[in-house]
Amino acid sequence: MATDDKPFTVIGDTEALTGVAGLPFVPAIRIPAGADLIFVSGVLGGPKNPGDPTDLRAELHRLFRNLEQVLNLSGATIADVVNVNKFLVDIDRDNAVVVEVMREYFERMPTSTTVEVTRLVPGDLRVEVSAIAAVRPA
Repeated sequence: MATDDKPFTVIGDTEALTGVAGLPFVPAIRIPAGADLIFVSGVLGGPKNPGDPTDLRAELHRLFRNLEQVLNLSGATIADVVNVNKFLVDIDRDNAVVVEVMREYFERMPTSTTVEVTRLVPGDLRVEVSAIAAVRPA
């Protein structure tokens, strides 16, 4: 059964499975037949105007606002996201900040995978995110 009028159910508890509280993801999410899935291509947070801040937090806020925009065009919101794949140029340097900013956007963390990559396109950015959202059919 879905909760909060969402067409999916969170399965498992990360703390119960790992013994670590507060991990930035859920173990699994079940999506029943009939839900619409929205697959969002890699989203970036590059500066749009000369002079825009280029620090990691500014990049991440632009990235998640861009994700929200794409989801809205698809009839979804960030609350509908069930999976996020994060691609970071430097996990050790950046992952803690990525998770911190994600917590500002996600009331319930989605399933998640984090991968370190050599570089992104364009090469001056540090994070890219792809996502899957699940919504009730229109």
